[in-house]
Amino acid sequence: MEYQKLSKKAFGCMFVSEILLALLTTVIFSIIWIFFKEVGTPFPITMIYGILLAVVWCGSILAPFVRYQRYRYRFSEEDIDVREGVLFIHRDIVPIERLHKVALESGPVDRIFGLSKVIVTTAGGDVTIRFLELSVAEQIVSRLKTRINQYAVEKREG
Repeated sequence: MEYQKLSKKAFGCMFVSEILLALLTTVIFSIIWIFFKEVGTPFPITMIYGILLAVVWCGSILAPFVRYQRYRYRFSEEDIDVREGVLFIHRDIVPIERLHKVALESGPVDRIFGLSKVIVTTAGGDVTIRFLELSVAEQIVSRLKTRINQYAVEKREG
């Protein structure tokens, strides 16, 4: 089975999330800058502040494009494979027989775009498949629950 791409809604969700993070970072940096300004800011601190904000905003605008292009997920009868990253590509491969729990979760920005995430728990930790349309996420959860139950029955009988 080949890798699945995300819907266009996922890009919007990524973009809005990054902009909100950049706004929060700008507010925090501004509070720190105001504090330093009150105590007499030397010129290099003001310049560093401007450079840091420029980097944060450039990253927040460019990251969703790269992340959207690189994000992929795949299911097979044997495993779940999730590939994502901006600068570095991270890949999680989880054997189906190692699954303990499957959960469906949506944050506020996810809900605005009608998206959700599937969290798969194994003995070694969690793997999250993000930015899925709600109907797709529900199908994945249903399919994984069925497979987990089949594996449990096979193990008891075998």
